[in-house]
Amino acid sequence: MFGFENKHVLVTGGSRGIGAAIVSLFSKLGAGVAFNYNKNIRAAEKLAGECQKFGTQIFFDECDIRDYHEVEVFTKKAISQFGEIDILINNAGIWEYGAIDKMTVDDWRKTIQTNLDGTFYFTRTIVKHMLEKGIKGNIVNISSTAGQRGEPYHSHYAATKGAIIAFTKSLAAELGPKGIRVNCVAPGWVKTDMSKEALEKEGAEIIADIPLGFIGEPEDIAGPVIFLASNLARYINGEILNVNGGNVLCA
Repeated sequence: MFGFENKHVLVTGGSRGIGAAIVSLFSKLGAGVAFNYNKNIRAAEKLAGECQKFGTQIFFDECDIRDYHEVEVFTKKAISQFGEIDILINNAGIWEYGAIDKMTVDDWRKTIQTNLDGTFYFTRTIVKHMLEKGIKGNIVNISSTAGQRGEPYHSHYAATKGAIIAFTKSLAAELGPKGIRVNCVAPGWVKTDMSKEALEKEGAEIIADIPLGFIGEPEDIAGPVIFLASNLARYINGEILNVNGGNVLCA
């Protein structure tokens, strides 16, 4: 049920952190995987080398997800490499500090363009491909607890993650009848480069608010993503799966 042989996956922001864990796990389970990186080609090359040891196909290339043209070019290359894309994981995103009275228009737009526009660009392009090819596809979006309860000094980030939850539910209803499932994973605190500084400063306080008593690793998010993309979840559509150690309990 967790075998992904003959499946092809596209993971946005796949070179580091949660994205890299997702790429690695899909590769271990037999899928061909395409992923983009923004600037860190060394991280991308290292990950690709590790995944190729599993005997699966890997394609990676540079792509600024804020640029629709670059997204189109990247997805065309990935489709050319694999023939088709069966699964899309919208993972790429940024998390930057921003007090509302000091946040600039450029700060706001950068987060919106990266987290929300990039998700739309890849989804539109891949869904069009799936519909044209008649693919019974699968999309998993990565949101955040911030999109469920808000987050002070990160309102731009929380706004995008709340929008991704609404986007997921809307597309689940729209695309489900066409054979494409759409779900979402909402992580809490996870040990990544993005959260490293905050965890170093406030780690003890953060852990104190997590009932399980520890901060998650990227692999703790990759597993639930794999589940939602698998046949074990074939009757799950429009779901927001919370993965936060019990830190945020949503009804």
